[in-house]
Amino acid sequence: MTFRLLMMLTLLGTFSIQAAGPGLPASFEPRPDVPAPADSWGFEPGQWHPRHDQIATYLAQLAAASDRVDIQTIGQTHGLRPLQLLTIAAPERLAELATLRADRQRASEAGDGPAVVWLGYAVHGNEASAATAAALTAWYLAASDDPEVATWLQDLVIVIEPVLNPDGLDRFAHWVNMHRGRHPVADPADREHLEAWPNGRTNYYWFDLNRDWLPLVHPESRARMAWLQQWRPHVVTDVHEMGPNTTYFFQPGVPERNNPLTPARNYELTRKIAEFHGRMLDQAGEPYFTRELFDDYYAGKGSTYPDLTGGIGILFEQASVRGHVQDTVYGTRHFKEAIANQVRTSLSTLQASHALADELVDYQREFFAGALEQARADRLAGWVLGDGGDPQRARRLLELLLAHGIEVRQLDEPVSIGGDLHDAEQAWFIPASQVHYRLVRSMLEPITDLPMETFYDVSTWPLAMSHGLPLASLRRAPALGARLTADASPQPRSGPVSDALAWLVPWDQHGAAGVLAALLQDGYRVQASVDPLQIATTNGQRTFSRGSLVLHRGLQPDDLEPVADTLEALAARHGVDVFSVPGGLALSGPDLGSPSVPVVRPVRPAMLVGNGLRATHAGYIWHWFDTELEMPLVQLEHDRLWRTELGEYTHIILPDGNYEWLSAALADRLAAYVRSGGILLAARSAAAWVEGLALDWSFVDAEETDNDNGQAPARRAYGDFQADFARQLIGGSALNIKLDPSHPLAFGYDRADMVVFRRGRHRLRQVDNAYVNVAVYADDVLASGFLSPQTAERLAGTPALSATRHGSGLVVRMADDYLFRRYWAGSERLFANALFFGQLVRGTELPAD
Repeated sequence: MTFRLLMMLTLLGTFSIQAAGPGLPASFEPRPDVPAPADSWGFEPGQWHPRHDQIATYLAQLAAASDRVDIQTIGQTHGLRPLQLLTIAAPERLAELATLRADRQRASEAGDGPAVVWLGYAVHGNEASAATAAALTAWYLAASDDPEVATWLQDLVIVIEPVLNPDGLDRFAHWVNMHRGRHPVADPADREHLEAWPNGRTNYYWFDLNRDWLPLVHPESRARMAWLQQWRPHVVTDVHEMGPNTTYFFQPGVPERNNPLTPARNYELTRKIAEFHGRMLDQAGEPYFTRELFDDYYAGKGSTYPDLTGGIGILFEQASVRGHVQDTVYGTRHFKEAIANQVRTSLSTLQASHALADELVDYQREFFAGALEQARADRLAGWVLGDGGDPQRARRLLELLLAHGIEVRQLDEPVSIGGDLHDAEQAWFIPASQVHYRLVRSMLEPITDLPMETFYDVSTWPLAMSHGLPLASLRRAPALGARLTADASPQPRSGPVSDALAWLVPWDQHGAAGVLAALLQDGYRVQASVDPLQIATTNGQRTFSRGSLVLHRGLQPDDLEPVADTLEALAARHGVDVFSVPGGLALSGPDLGSPSVPVVRPVRPAMLVGNGLRATHAGYIWHWFDTELEMPLVQLEHDRLWRTELGEYTHIILPDGNYEWLSAALADRLAAYVRSGGILLAARSAAAWVEGLALDWSFVDAEETDNDNGQAPARRAYGDFQADFARQLIGGSALNIKLDPSHPLAFGYDRADMVVFRRGRHRLRQVDNAYVNVAVYADDVLASGFLSPQTAERLAGTPALSATRHGSGLVVRMADDYLFRRYWAGSERLFANALFFGQLVRGTELPAD
């Protein structure tokens, strides 16, 4: 053999390994008629970060070239990017795909196969090795003639969700590719590795989609859930990245921090599957860990939701390079190495699922049968849910329950919930005896006795509480009607009459804020009653709560469309009732021309954004403005605030974040803005930060410190630190507050008791004014979740929502998250009140002695 021939064979051997792609077997000889990712992208996987359109185009080409691949576009993101779903199996199995899918509900409960494996990738856009790994895995399955692959295709149904978060992926790919030179920089301080705010982790509106499996707020989650419900997979993978100075993680995770509703056999099977991952990574010489850091407690994560719905959810976390190459404590790592591990564990998942298929299929049968047995053992008939006088808010929750495949029944008789009688059409029954009993319990039942004190995410998610709706568990079911199969938006029960003198919109309706926003933007003059009033309407006498909107015919500009026509369209769009009034004289309370029914001025809000602020919290606010109020929200970069004329905005919103970056000069500008008549809305940690602004605060309590007693803390073991630290946090709990319904910021709530969602350890200070606290924390502060006794005692009775006048302006301090992940619908009105009715808050200084 000549030296030249030897070199050629060596190069060919090297090429074949590289051509196989990161993580794929070196023996892989792809079918020549099936395109490789590099054929479509123009670069080898790992060399650059592919954009989502490049991935989508390649997968469409793959499906066109291979009879093993079916591709569906199942939805579209907020950013108008397609959501793809691949199903891969032997051609004869693909031919019966529709039949298989239609039979999955029966098969899953009867214990019939085949096993279904769902491989999910890239829910966090800047954990990008997952997306490239998805393309490589799909190529390998479509192009390999390996006998092992053939058995997978014959015996399994493999579903691949290649990119769960296309919008975030594209933000990240643009960033790192834009900063990649011909010689990529490994220094962690290089700009490539330090994404600009808000970074690519989150979706279009800066939400974490790996917390949206339960709320289903976003189109990505809703599209996935519709197909997940059809397939009921036996195994679901959730592929992520973590910090660069780590190795590789796969579950079972921290056993003490898993959801107590998950059956023990789930963990046994997860451990068995983990053995396949371990062998695969051992063969590659890759380090890993399996029982630290991560848990499966919150039901809205991609690795926990399957555990409560009959599958085995598995989290994978690869050390990230956040770009193309980065120096770490484990040496210099390359993007292709991260991809390789994700591919390896994708294949080991298929190996394990095939080897354990009979056990997985039997476990799913046992899971659903066990759910019915558990419901019987708990002696619980089910839960009755009322609309709380707000059908629109109730429909939001009902639609969510139906999207999760949960059985809901109509009623044939009135029921009492918490002492209030609900007519049959105002309440619904959720039976306990259903295969999703565990998921329903997780969703609906408040919990305060938890077996752990450390949580990777929130400690509670009680959906009836979050929607502000009455709920009661029953040992005996009421008279039931038909099963709810579809839930159209409720139609208004009362609409506008064109020849009325005025029209009233009750403010205790969920959609009323959207109606007010639209009317103000269109230029109509809208009044709001600061006192309850009773008046004759075309539907009879009716009492209207504080905050109810009044549109008087005589006050409207002549150049606008008739009020009744506009209100009719808005009522249908937002699902609200509008009442027509023939005369302006009230039976009790203020007349319609009274000073107690002032005109609400239009608002032009702005929100601070940028480095140091919590992008997810800012995203909740932006999404609420954009989709609920349907009005623009100006986003002001904090580092350009010095050149912005703040007086152009009626409100400045400060989301959660670290405000230490703000210079003293800019803080003084915010204080001057308030004194000049501006309204500052400060939420979560920002609510505590504004207490340091140079305003005329009059605090009655001392500023809190870490050690208020001035004594050295008692000695503790070093190993106790993490548990002690977690115990003092409020990672996500539902807390009881006491409202003052007479305050403009509490308009629309007729009861003092309310539940809000709380994150963060901050505590608001009390001011020397008895009238400014819209809400305080109840003495029995914990409604659901975890709260240490020390933290509960520390918060009880302190301000939760406060509005103080300073000069001509107002500062609203909101300790809690009223828009949390956009499913905490019951407290959204508090934010709307601060926005629209903050201007109605008067000074409350009593005369000096």
